[in-house]
Amino acid sequence: MDKDVDALSKFLSEREQRIFRGVIKDPIALEVLKKLFEDPENAEKYLILIKDNIHAIFIAAKLAEGIGRHLNGEDEDKCINIFIRSLSHLRDFKDKRVEYDIFEIVKEAIESRISMKKYESASKLVNFFQNLGLRNYVKKLIFHAMEVADGGDHARAVRILNQLPSYDEVLTAKAYILVEWGKKISASNPEAALSKIEEALKIRDVPSAKLIKAEIFESLGNYAKAYEIYKTIKDQPEVEKRLARLLMEWGEEERDIKKLEEARSLVLNDAVMLEEIERRIRKLTSPQTK
Repeated sequence: MDKDVDALSKFLSEREQRIFRGVIKDPIALEVLKKLFEDPENAEKYLILIKDNIHAIFIAAKLAEGIGRHLNGEDEDKCINIFIRSLSHLRDFKDKRVEYDIFEIVKEAIESRISMKKYESASKLVNFFQNLGLRNYVKKLIFHAMEVADGGDHARAVRILNQLPSYDEVLTAKAYILVEWGKKISASNPEAALSKIEEALKIRDVPSAKLIKAEIFESLGNYAKAYEIYKTIKDQPEVEKRLARLLMEWGEEERDIKKLEEARSLVLNDAVMLEEIERRIRKLTSPQTK
C-alpha cells in the first residue's frame, strides 16, 4: 500500500499530499483513487463512491491533472475525462471556496499544457470550462496554432483550433490557416488544395482565398473557371494583370482574338505586356497563320 501511496503522491504538491494522507485513512477512498487510473474506462462508476467526500474528489481531480500532463494521445484523454468528471462532482458542493479551487485547478492545468506545447489538450480544457471566464487563453492558443502553421504543420494547427470554442476569432484564424495550407500544397496536390480553400471560404471570406483558388484553376488549365473567379476580384491589387496574362495565354491557345483584345484592354498602361499581346494578335491575324 505504501508503494501505491508514494506513486500517487509524487503528482501532488506538499499541501495536496497532506490532504491525500487524510483521504486515504478511508481504505475505500484509496482503492477508488487507485482504480481510477488502473481502469480509467470505468472511472465514472468508481467516482460515485467518493463523490460525497470533497477532499477525495479534489485529490482525484489533482491526480488526473498531474498524471495526464505526462501522457499523450488516448491515455491523456482518459485522464482529462477523469479530471472533468471529478470537477463536475466538486461543483456539486456549491461552495465559494470550492469554486475558487476549481478555477485555480483548471487554470493550472491549461497553463501547464501550454508550457509543454500540448496545445490540443489545453484547447480541449478551455472549451469544456469556457464558463469560467478563460477567454484570454483562447487568443493565446490561437497564437500558438498560428505558430504551428508557420512551422508547416497546418493539420495540427487546425486540430488545435477545432478543440477551441467556436468564437469569431477562432473561426477566422482557422479560415486563414486553411488558405495557407491550400496554397502550400497547390503545386503537389491541386485538388486537395482546392478542397482546403473551399472549406476556408465556407467559414470566412478570406481576401486571398479566391485569388489562390483562381491561380490553382489556371495551373490546371481550367481557364474558364479561373477567369470567372478573377472577374469577381478585379479590384484586388495586381488581379487585372493576372487576368490579362490568363486571357493572353487562353486566347492564343484557342486562337480567340476577342480574348486577346480583352487582355489588351486591361494593360493599356503596361507597355511590355501590351507589346506582347499585340504581337500575339498580329501572329493570329497574319495571313500566313490563318
